[in-house]
Amino acid sequence: MQHIDDLLVLEQTEDMAFVSKNLWGTPVTPNAFGGQLVALSLAAAFKTVPENYIARKEMPEVALPGSTADCPFVLDPQGYPKAFPAMIWVTELDRDHATPAPPRQQMWLECPDKRQRSEQAKQCIIAMYSDVHFTRVIVRPYGIRIAPPPRHLRKIVSIDHHMWFHQEADPSQPIFVDTWCSQLSSGRGVVQSEMFAHDRRLVATIMQEGRVEIDPNAQLPSPKL
Repeated sequence: MQHIDDLLVLEQTEDMAFVSKNLWGTPVTPNAFGGQLVALSLAAAFKTVPENYIARKEMPEVALPGSTADCPFVLDPQGYPKAFPAMIWVTELDRDHATPAPPRQQMWLECPDKRQRSEQAKQCIIAMYSDVHFTRVIVRPYGIRIAPPPRHLRKIVSIDHHMWFHQEADPSQPIFVDTWCSQLSSGRGVVQSEMFAHDRRLVATIMQEGRVEIDPNAQLPSPKL
């Protein structure tokens, strides 16, 4: 079994460019684990700043499937312009804006070892946690299991993945992950998640849009909500 820290190793190939030669995927899919790619993009960014820097937000871009060779990470230092446009509007709210209780997935995650890590390494592991059993929450209302994948499930992939870091947390201590799907239509679902430290502090917020393709001839059960 590979150690979680080994999955975050990057080699620098040129200025602002790094490569990972140790990609990991689950036994039920030929693709690399998305959480590792999210964590590696953060690890690559950390290599360009001092060690006392920590992240506040991460929005890695998800590329189309490519070869099974090494995975490169090229950083764009340009970023956003100094001025951000803003718009202010007033909306009257009433009870019709309330969101019905969606299907949820709740679990605890914890590193099996208690080694000392830098704050940057801790954030990289938490970023990896952010994609554990994440997109599959979209199809939970329909009773579809992902492992082993059913025949009528053609594809379930993430389109984008956004993450906001709020407070520091140690992944060697239990972290509670609360995940739910707030919307599913036209083959796309929006999944949201919140991570809490063992002392109940909010650690991170995650949002992801996923694409689901199901055999149109499959007889699926009606949503349970």
